[in-house]
Amino acid sequence: MIKAVIFDTDGMVIHREMYFSQRFSQEFGVPMEKVLPFFKNEFQLCLVGKADLKQELAKYLDKWNWKKSVDDLLLFWFEHESNLDKKMLDSIKVLRDKGIRCYLDTNNEKYRVQYLFDNLGLKNFFDGAFSSAELGFLKPQPEFWSAIHNHLGKPDKSEVLVWDDDKENVESAKSFGFHSEFYSGLDAYENRMKSLVG
Repeated sequence: MIKAVIFDTDGMVIHREMYFSQRFSQEFGVPMEKVLPFFKNEFQLCLVGKADLKQELAKYLDKWNWKKSVDDLLLFWFEHESNLDKKMLDSIKVLRDKGIRCYLDTNNEKYRVQYLFDNLGLKNFFDGAFSSAELGFLKPQPEFWSAIHNHLGKPDKSEVLVWDDDKENVESAKSFGFHSEFYSGLDAYENRMKSLVG
């Protein structure tokens, strides 16, 4: 019996039209070759909590010709990656009304997780959020799932259902022992959930 469901954030609960790097490059005329090194280097450390996004971004403001503050840059970034899937949130409310705990999981640094949970109000729809920055590991590393299992109080692994739109993450969670499903769209998800949780 499923007692907890873990939802991938970007691609399931949040939909983005374009990555920040692409949007920033297009809107402000900064070549991608100036933007991408940050994401290939410093940002990777931010994702696992080994560096602070604001401190690392501050080093790039001149290179990117950004005249405002780091906080302004983060607001531009986060606001454009915050398109909530209302139907998915409705589905999650139904699950929680049945007594099933629902959580977000995400490969993300701490400031965006805080923005999504607090500013966008996802804290009202979920029992918690598990981020790579908090756990110190990325999906699909097995340590990511192990840390979540510990945070949940080490329940029977078959009682934990993971949904993700990345097949590598799905297989990793499955190998760890969680029940794991590939997300391909809302209709398929809803049909599958009927057979899994009723």
